[in-house]
Amino acid sequence: MNIQDSFTQFTAWFSKTTTAQKFAFFSAAGLAIAVILVSLMWALAPKYQYLFTNLDESDASLIVQSLKENRIPYKLVKGGTALMIPEGSVYETRLNLASQGLPKGGRGDGFALFDETGFSTSEFVQKINYQRALQNELANTIMSLEEVDYARVHIAMPKESVFIEDEKPAKASIVVKPSAGRQITPGQVQGIVYLVAKSVRGLDPENISIVDIRGKVLYEGKQNSDAISLATNYLDVKHTTENALQSRAQDLLEKILGPAAAIVKVSADINMDMVKSVEDNYDLEIHVVRSEELKSEFKSGDDVNAGIAGTQSNLPTGRGAPGSIPDNASSGQSNVIRNYEIARHQTERIASPGNITRLTISVVVDGTYKTDEDGGRIFVPRTEDELRNIEDAVKHTVGFSADREDTISVSCIPFNQEGPEIMALAERAKKHELLASLIKPAVFLLITLLVLLFVIRPLLKWLSKSVRVIEEEPEKKKALAEAEGTGEIEAREIPQLESAGLSDENKQTLIGKVKAIEKSSRSDMDTATAVVKSWLQESL
Repeated sequence: MNIQDSFTQFTAWFSKTTTAQKFAFFSAAGLAIAVILVSLMWALAPKYQYLFTNLDESDASLIVQSLKENRIPYKLVKGGTALMIPEGSVYETRLNLASQGLPKGGRGDGFALFDETGFSTSEFVQKINYQRALQNELANTIMSLEEVDYARVHIAMPKESVFIEDEKPAKASIVVKPSAGRQITPGQVQGIVYLVAKSVRGLDPENISIVDIRGKVLYEGKQNSDAISLATNYLDVKHTTENALQSRAQDLLEKILGPAAAIVKVSADINMDMVKSVEDNYDLEIHVVRSEELKSEFKSGDDVNAGIAGTQSNLPTGRGAPGSIPDNASSGQSNVIRNYEIARHQTERIASPGNITRLTISVVVDGTYKTDEDGGRIFVPRTEDELRNIEDAVKHTVGFSADREDTISVSCIPFNQEGPEIMALAERAKKHELLASLIKPAVFLLITLLVLLFVIRPLLKWLSKSVRVIEEEPEKKKALAEAEGTGEIEAREIPQLESAGLSDENKQTLIGKVKAIEKSSRSDMDTATAVVKSWLQESL
């Protein structure tokens, strides 16, 4: 049977139905088609995923315009700051938008401003455009840092002068917005300062100021430049020392207790002062003559005026006073001065910065577990001896010193066991997502099957039976008339008629019906059944 024959039969069948049957047919068919279409749309509806979030109004409008041009369905959520598109188009759309420079994220055009510069542009406009381009380029470079979500740079360029004494330095102000959940470290602030200072002619780091969007000063010139450097060095040395000690202790405990069975944290106080000391040691038993000075003095009698002071001893007669020294007398003296050098040892020590002045160590270990009768886990704390041995092992590993007043604490606390549970939840979530992707087609097929079984099939069966009854009604009446006219069936052939007490007219009518049923049943049992049902309905 081809399609044309089927269509012809359907047309003939449909023409024999009543108006009520046609209305019921179209209503049921429309309802079934609507249910199937809605189910199909629901099953084939794409899953939406975020394309971009935290968009400003300008970027959102440009992206929406591009999506409309490419006929990509989208949803605006979170007050218009986020866009969602079908999951299968996310990555391709991002690449296409990136080729268009979207989203800009507050970024300026930079030196692309000069791409549209005309020949009639004045020198003043050129300077302004150059300053704008430089500011935008620096802001874009600063925003390339992971910790910076948004940045804006303002540069004050002084007028050029032919006189050196009239030249003024350039100045810059920077506003930054940290990324969500991140913090700009002093080292990164220092890096931004040097980046801007080396990019602008005549700009010194002391003329740069940096603030965040909350107005907090991150850098205010030379007065905190040295402080930032010192703080950065101190934090770097501190973190490096702490991480090294923690890693050594953690590796030791993991080999003893197993992985994820212990946590070690170390806090170190670091001395960043550079100390220079000089020590002199003298050995008194070892000495040598360093220098010697010999001084001798001698005078003869002629040169010595030995007379007693006064007139008499100096008279020309030559008679001196009693007690005077003879003329031929002489005198002399000698002195020796010796300087000794004592053995001396000089030691000069320079202590470089970064010495550990104090350690604070905290160790937390997990206990052991046993299973109870119900299959649950029971925590069993470690003994005092075990904790003491762990403490001694950690002390020797990190270089514990009581002279520095180092402190250590070791405790046994049950660890949170949600890690495996979270992994199990993640696995279950993946399975649920897979099932959810299969549920839609399955539900669509189920709804379609239910509509066919409980709507279309009963409707078609009811309409078919009704049309069949209508078609066989003339045949039924004709057979009944023939049976009643011939009188072929006698009352004696149906013993029940004798005892029923029916009139002759009713008997003949009943006999005609029985004859019609016999005739119809020979050709089509379904038709006979339908005729009987119609008679029963008439009798009721």
